[in-house]
Amino acid sequence: MQAKNKNTPGVIILVLSALGIALSLYLTYLYYSKAVAAFCAAGSGCDTVRESSYSAILGVPVALLGVIGYSLIFALSLTFKGRDRWFLLYLASLAGFVFSAYLTYIEIFVLHAICFYCLISAVIITAIFLILLLKKPVQAPSFSSSKLITLSVVVLGVVLFGSFFIQSNQLSAGSDNTFQVGLAKHLGEMRATMYGSFQCPHCTTQKLLFGKKAFKYINYVECHPRGENANTALCYAKDVHSYPTWEINGQFYIGAKSLQELARISGYKPDSVEKGTDK
Repeated sequence: MQAKNKNTPGVIILVLSALGIALSLYLTYLYYSKAVAAFCAAGSGCDTVRESSYSAILGVPVALLGVIGYSLIFALSLTFKGRDRWFLLYLASLAGFVFSAYLTYIEIFVLHAICFYCLISAVIITAIFLILLLKKPVQAPSFSSSKLITLSVVVLGVVLFGSFFIQSNQLSAGSDNTFQVGLAKHLGEMRATMYGSFQCPHCTTQKLLFGKKAFKYINYVECHPRGENANTALCYAKDVHSYPTWEINGQFYIGAKSLQELARISGYKPDSVEKGTDK
């Protein structure tokens, strides 16, 4: 009976990591296919997070990193035994937990959008981490607590500041060959206009979806009188009172829109544009 109870946490971790792999594979599929996620409406937080510049690190989708991370935890659970297994699993789950917490912070405080599937993944990795942390006295009683705290701080710092540093440089560098830039240029050429306010969090979210490199091509009108280069007269003339509001082909669309939705509304087709350019 004791041996069975002792193995229970390992079985739970195997099941949770398998669920994490399946979930991350699905999110990776959505990233590349641009399909609408099940149980998520088009233009919802799922699309906002997926289409943001934070959805990839050095060109690698965050969802694919999730597949790798959960696969590592699954493999470690099967290949190592005793204290070594606990230690390696603890470090892997801690790294995943910190990275997930960082991404959740980005969703809530930067993008102002919540991805339902990302939250499920956050719960899974948190559960794995807590199980391992609580089982330390049983599975690794001789491991020094001071060493464990030191290593934990190192992992936390590397993951947290590494992610922030890489994504900050990535966002500032940008690229002229992205979907965001192509769509922004298309909207600019057709004289589409985004009306917004510097105090509007959803306007900030809309700008972040494009990124600094792309948003410079957008015809943006600041409607708040205290905003930079404000044009409140135009906003009143257009009867715009909700932000952001898009004016595309003479039609008005209220609220932050996913890039896919803006592409559909404006008739932007990157594949056909690229083919035409190649000719």
